[in-house]
Amino acid sequence: MLVGFVLAHECKAARRATNLLDVVRGYADTMIEHGRDTYGPQKSGLLLSALDRMTLKPLEVRPAPPGGIRRGDRPGRAWSAMNGANPHLDQNLLRILYTLTEITGEARYAKVADEELKWFFENSMSSKTGLLPWGEHLSWDVMYDQPISGGDEMMHEFARPWMLWDRCFALRPEASSKFALGLWEHQIANHKTGGFDRHALYFEHGPVDGKDFARHAGFYIGTWCYAWKYTTNDVFLSAIETLLARFERKRVQKDGSLAATIGPLDCEIAAAMVPQPLAKRLREFAAKEDELILEDLKRQLSAQGTNTYVPPKWQAGYSAGTLASSAMFCLGRYEQTRRNEYGVLIVKFADAYLNSRPEEDVDAWPMSFGHAISAEAAAYRLTKRGRYLDQARRFADMAVNLFWQDRPLPRASLKTGHYETLTGADSLALALLEVHAVTHDLTNRIPSNTIDR
Repeated sequence: MLVGFVLAHECKAARRATNLLDVVRGYADTMIEHGRDTYGPQKSGLLLSALDRMTLKPLEVRPAPPGGIRRGDRPGRAWSAMNGANPHLDQNLLRILYTLTEITGEARYAKVADEELKWFFENSMSSKTGLLPWGEHLSWDVMYDQPISGGDEMMHEFARPWMLWDRCFALRPEASSKFALGLWEHQIANHKTGGFDRHALYFEHGPVDGKDFARHAGFYIGTWCYAWKYTTNDVFLSAIETLLARFERKRVQKDGSLAATIGPLDCEIAAAMVPQPLAKRLREFAAKEDELILEDLKRQLSAQGTNTYVPPKWQAGYSAGTLASSAMFCLGRYEQTRRNEYGVLIVKFADAYLNSRPEEDVDAWPMSFGHAISAEAAAYRLTKRGRYLDQARRFADMAVNLFWQDRPLPRASLKTGHYETLTGADSLALALLEVHAVTHDLTNRIPSNTIDR
């Protein structure tokens, strides 16, 4: 379906508004019935991260990638059909399954999510490093029952923060602790300075220092705080403190100026779990990050329409988010601190999308729509102004028409026809569930759409 055709019929579609809960349940039900691993010697039950939307079966050929996607990040072997299962890419889908059980009372949804976490943590972990075949490059091949890489090497790298640690420790406490320990022992090269590379060998010990991206340091801290919570093993406190100290030092630039490093979201999560004085240091670090980041976000908004670079509204890509993804950061931080500056920015980001639609030549992702929808819904909750809820609903109806069309699974982008969760189908579905909850006055808490960072 062409973007222009959908835009021309948007008003007509809005009058016959879609039942968004039915769309999300149809997506979940289809994945449960057709999208789980029943192949190869081991019937793991893992959710496949790519499927043929017409046959609802694994892809037999490798489809062209959505715009902005690299070969090595896709859920399957390089240059072959994509038969990988990657919980990192499906994390919001797992969160949706848990939420559907709460909304509908049907235990089967949460049961599937539990089964995925239990099997994956129990069976796919490297025996030498304790790392898992998930994230940016790795996945589990459901046909051959082994960990695989979309690139040339078996490299472990987080794709987004993992927000299901409470459930993982409840279901598989020993394996969860082993992974957290493996992250310290086999991802961090220097335990004194905290030096690391965002890539680490999955099969063998061999961490190096070189590309210690601050974003990933936050993900590691966000893992170790849960490990401390459930084990009280002091090694995890030492790990957090080591990386925190490293990025406290790196914050000071050569000219003496300050630059944001880790980002405050993961530090705030950790501060709520660890003891003093480390909790105080984490909160102070996060507060300083706020000052530096708020200045940059305000610049993004004020620079719209000028020659200064600002994130695009609709085209996401590798290491390139949209303006709405900045709104999701603001939402995450506002939920943690209730700082008014973040609330004001959320509304301004929502304003920027009120009259926006993707251009016809843009290969927009489901994630881009999901974040725009969630930004409008957040602005409505903050202001109670109906125009934001109306816009969230219009975007939601439009997204269903564009991505689901007449199929139960959404496509990977506006210019592709297959299902592939790397581009955020799960984040869009979560946004649809959020709009349903707001418009039906549900008291169920919908997970915040803020993990794509």
